[in-house]
Amino acid sequence: MKRNLLASFLSVIIGLALFGLVLKLAGLENIAGSVRAFSPAYFFPFLLVSFMLFIAATYRWKTILEGEEIRISIWTLLKYKFVVFGLNYLTPSARLGGEPIKILLMERQNVKLSKSFASVVVDNFVGMGLDAVVASLILLVLLATGAHFSESARRLFLTLAAFALVGVTASYLLLAKKRGTVFSYLLTIAGTLTGTKKHKWFNALYEKIAKAEFYMRDMLTNRQKSKNLWLAILFASLSWPLTVLQYKLALQMLGIDVSFTQILISIIMLSFTTLVPIPGALGVQEAGQFSAFKLFSANPHAGIALSLVLRAKDMLFLLVSFLLVSREGIGVFRLINKKLTDTLNGRNKRKNKK
Repeated sequence: MKRNLLASFLSVIIGLALFGLVLKLAGLENIAGSVRAFSPAYFFPFLLVSFMLFIAATYRWKTILEGEEIRISIWTLLKYKFVVFGLNYLTPSARLGGEPIKILLMERQNVKLSKSFASVVVDNFVGMGLDAVVASLILLVLLATGAHFSESARRLFLTLAAFALVGVTASYLLLAKKRGTVFSYLLTIAGTLTGTKKHKWFNALYEKIAKAEFYMRDMLTNRQKSKNLWLAILFASLSWPLTVLQYKLALQMLGIDVSFTQILISIIMLSFTTLVPIPGALGVQEAGQFSAFKLFSANPHAGIALSLVLRAKDMLFLLVSFLLVSREGIGVFRLINKKLTDTLNGRNKRKNKK
């Protein structure tokens, strides 16, 4: 626990230092100059498109759940998405930090842990996997069409594209193949190292994880459920045109005109920076946008201004997340506390029997 808190604290410090460094290198006056042309007329369309991204991601998850005949209203799932967004944003693992809470929240809907775990993993695999594949293909197309990049940038883009495609392929093989028992395998290693493998509770947990892996494979390979999977992929694919429109509106808000290619590179940069283990990609996001704009010999300070607009939107959604947590928070923390209490009581009972 202490190590996790220390790691989180250090990641925040690193993020703040990087954020300050990027602002210093860019110059506050230069950034302010990029913001002076701010037009509020594009603000509400920008927020609307940002909200539509949440809706598309929620329908993606809903479709996967319906493949398992789990019917939950879109508004309930959207509420869970917002709650988890806040937790993800404030933890070093930007896209995954709050996912365990999502699994616990699903218990309110009487969904088995193994099925909720499987749905969350498959949902993230479809969303992040498609993003990685599309981003890689865009980079490869840009390189093949002779876009004007420096040699170092070309090597970087080629490396990122290859890494992403190999990563998605390997993840699919691990999740979909019958021998793809990656989670139970990691759990076995952890149990061996910690000496907990012989306990009954470990065997019970192992069985739940193994069952969840069965559901994952079933979701990804069952022909009868392929319709739901393809529909989930369709909803995931909507994120790209919506994100392009979101960026275009944000740039219009700042009075900045850039090419379609530059917007795509900015989106790809943002996708990779969210993988860096720093809460909210603080500093990393700004550095990525600064580099993306500089790559095209555009005004790099405009890249930081764009990043600040996107971060302002995140702050607004974070407020919504906090409001939902304040309504649901007691129940959420009770749920977590119940899980911890049940685990501790189970251990105490086993000790007393001995």
